[in-house]
Amino acid sequence: MLAGVGDRARADAADAARRRAGGGPAARSQRQRRLAWSLALAIALAALFTLSLCQSLTSAINSDGAANILQAQAMLHGNPLLRGWWTSDVSFYTTELPEYALVVAARGVSPDVVHICGALTYTLAVALAALVARGRATGAAGLRRAGLAVAIMLAPSILGGTEVFLENPDHFGTSVPVLLLLLLLDRGDEPGRRDRIVGRWYLPAAACALLAWTQVGDELSLAAATIPVAVVCACRLAVAGLRRRSRAGLRTDGLLLAAAVVSVEVGLLTDYVIRAIGGFVQQTIAGQQLAPLRQLPGNAHLLWQSLVVIFGANNPGVPKRAITISAHVPLVLMTSLHVIGLVLALAGLVAGIAVGFLGRGGDRDRVTQILVVAIGVTVAAAVFGTVLKSLATAHEVAILLPLGAVLAGRTLPPLARRLVSSRRQPVATVALAGWLAVGAAEMCYAAQWPAAPVSVQTVADWLVAHHQRDGLAAYWQAAQTTVTSGGRVLVAPVTQSATAPMPWEVAADWYRPGLRRATFVIAGAGPQHLEKPLSVAEVRARFGRPAAEYHVGDDVIMIYRYNLLTRLHSRALLGPP
Repeated sequence: MLAGVGDRARADAADAARRRAGGGPAARSQRQRRLAWSLALAIALAALFTLSLCQSLTSAINSDGAANILQAQAMLHGNPLLRGWWTSDVSFYTTELPEYALVVAARGVSPDVVHICGALTYTLAVALAALVARGRATGAAGLRRAGLAVAIMLAPSILGGTEVFLENPDHFGTSVPVLLLLLLLDRGDEPGRRDRIVGRWYLPAAACALLAWTQVGDELSLAAATIPVAVVCACRLAVAGLRRRSRAGLRTDGLLLAAAVVSVEVGLLTDYVIRAIGGFVQQTIAGQQLAPLRQLPGNAHLLWQSLVVIFGANNPGVPKRAITISAHVPLVLMTSLHVIGLVLALAGLVAGIAVGFLGRGGDRDRVTQILVVAIGVTVAAAVFGTVLKSLATAHEVAILLPLGAVLAGRTLPPLARRLVSSRRQPVATVALAGWLAVGAAEMCYAAQWPAAPVSVQTVADWLVAHHQRDGLAAYWQAAQTTVTSGGRVLVAPVTQSATAPMPWEVAADWYRPGLRRATFVIAGAGPQHLEKPLSVAEVRARFGRPAAEYHVGDDVIMIYRYNLLTRLHSRALLGPP
């Protein structure tokens, strides 16, 4: 007996020594593998960001993104609630403006901020999509799931996809908090974590906070996350009497349903509080309405065209910057490859419906069900509503790309594993690796395209050189010029008739005669101007004959000797003095 006790003591001492030494060869090898994987992942994400940034530079920014830069600057300079600001119908206040503020703090006021933020958002979306697609699978199975999602999302089409995914904020950034929510639900519902997390109310509280946070910035999250979470949890509770369910599972569904419902009220309350304490005013436009029956076929066709664009399978046409026919050939080949991604996303939706709602035990994967419903609600809103007006509004459904990619990653590899023999599985893995390599090559090709010039660069340089500080212009020139000048010139937008401020992405202080003295107007020299400027005739009719006129490229800079702000009808925008 004493010998046995001595042996156990020596074994315990040896185990303690091995732990102090690093856990032995096996543990050290495991740590080295983790370190190698972490390093490889960091390199891959850095490369993805760099290539995305280069592709973003091929497309010019507009005044929407420039206005977000100015809002971020205002937040950094002691105005976190954007007091005195009028935003567009979507504020992006909690979704993308925090990212803009961080980049502006590091880079300053520059058009590059839009490109950097676009690349950051896309990189985050791809990384989160891979994590959610992997689910709880590990090893090679997890890599195949994540790899399929990345392959579908990789390499936005340089003609169409760049503007949707890598440019000015326009709903795609909302996919980042939505994917983060799905990751939270997936990890929080793992066996062994359920009682520990849900029992302490952490998961539903975090889900409620994240949903409300996202809704404040973009109401699209109602269709992409809040309504799907509520519908799925309500359905799971409704069928609980027909299937044997654990109390932990019922409690999770009940708490998440309550979290989704409460998040709507929290979001509305947050909006009200922001306004009540003097924060920004969000512009309102005609809300989402039901489309007439005669419009449904056209909406469905337009939705399909939008899906083709966001998945990169659209016909690229003949690019204006293509010097030779050979430069056009890669675009056609890339389009053909993106068709595969669109087909697999559709197959993933069918598999998700079968696995998540029709198959046995499908109710165990809540995230798959939420993905299916989120895609369904977004598609229904596009077909039966008025959100899609033309192909230029494809960004309204851009979130379908990450949702479809994630759903395909979660459902198709497990299905293929059951249908394909073990001998052919390595072939499928090699094919997936080749697809990823082609996607990376496509991004390298897009990164070699020349950067798009800033359309207002010449005007901004002229204004800075001639010490002009405050002026007026049409909306699509104003914020762009301000940002291009590095903030040294402030150009406030006015309506097309030049009679009043343009209450869209502006600060009321820009129009107060006591604070600023606007002495110039930027007008257009001809009807072919790309930025829809004010006409010289309209400016003269409103402000009189200028003291001087200067032709700068396609623009006319009209200089006045008095404060032009005194001629604007701005009482409704400025409010009480």
